Amino acid sequence: MERAGWLRRVGPWVGIGTSPAAMMMGGGVAQGLEGATLLAVLGAGTVALTLLALAQGLLGQRTGLPLTALVAGALGERASRRTASIVMLAMMLGWFGLNAGVGGSALARLIDAPEALGIVLFSAAILAVVWFGIGALSLSALVAGIATVVLAVYGLDRAFAHTEVTLSGANTATDPTGVLAGVAIVVGYGAAFALRTPDFTHDLGRQRQVVWCALAGLCAPLAGFAVAGAALQAATGTWDLADVLLELGSPGFAYAFLALGFTGSVLTNLWSGALSLSHAAPRVAHRPALVLVALAGGALAVAGFSRLMLPYLTLMALAAPGLVVVCWMHALWGRRASSGWSPAGLGAWMLGVGAGVSLHLAGSWLALPAAVVVPALVYGLAGRAGGEGEREEERFLDPTVEERAS
Repeated sequence: MERAGWLRRVGPWVGIGTSPAAMMMGGGVAQGLEGATLLAVLGAGTVALTLLALAQGLLGQRTGLPLTALVAGALGERASRRTASIVMLAMMLGWFGLNAGVGGSALARLIDAPEALGIVLFSAAILAVVWFGIGALSLSALVAGIATVVLAVYGLDRAFAHTEVTLSGANTATDPTGVLAGVAIVVGYGAAFALRTPDFTHDLGRQRQVVWCALAGLCAPLAGFAVAGAALQAATGTWDLADVLLELGSPGFAYAFLALGFTGSVLTNLWSGALSLSHAAPRVAHRPALVLVALAGGALAVAGFSRLMLPYLTLMALAAPGLVVVCWMHALWGRRASSGWSPAGLGAWMLGVGAGVSLHLAGSWLALPAAVVVPALVYGLAGRAGGEGEREEERFLDPTVEERAS
């Protein structure tokens, strides 16, 4: 299988790190914290999220397998098709609906068209790019991410031209929250992407290439955008740079910032959503799956589903970290993949999701940590009790194994 260089796969990481939603996340944390504590929480959360995404990305590179194959190993092939792939498809459809709704609406205002037409055009453009494969996806996401950074620098320069840059003030810590709760917000922002990183690393040639993707593509821009969102919140009372630009009389830059900023995210949503659909329904080939996901996600966007998305996406994010843990523990322990159902893997993941959702509904900041720790404990206890078959360390460590996916 031909190997790609990291610059040809860094685009999806950049798309998450430079999304306007990263500013929203930083501004959201600033509403609960301020000053040095706010900066430390954003830094710790960014590092934690980067490590989570890096670990999963390294697993994909090391095995040469995309996410669906890794999950099938941990949960069992049949269980993966009937549970995880459906959950991941729902997750990607939801994110597509949110991101395409915002990006498409911005495009509509940029070209002075009806909102629905802007969303349709935006979704069609995303489909056209992804149609040509992961190479075109990554390059487009990288270009859009760089353009978003340029627009963000311009906007921030205008926003802070006559305002002091600070992380403390009347607009911060208005709804005080705990340090760990703030870290959980940052991790939750990118938890779904962290789960999907094998889709963009399984054809990389070296582990250090995954590290570069994580550091240069995700960690650095995400830290910058999160801190910028927090500073905007502190200085202006809003994390939304587009709103600030509109108030400053730069509507074109504001709408271009949103349309370009959400491009990378929607590209990855469509790619991974199609992979999940094809795995859940093997008769649906990849390109028809792309069309179906684009149509369904675009319909959600046109229907205004983004207004109902935040609680939904929060719950979806709780499903991702525990699955990362189970996939890694399965691979490290060298357990044999099952063609049916793996009770230990599936049970550990489901218990983690149940614990996370229950704590979230109870308003506890422990929701995200529980979604990680519970699966690890349950799967670990299952392994000590006897596991699920023979160890296959040599198969896992051998980069020439015949089952490497293309």
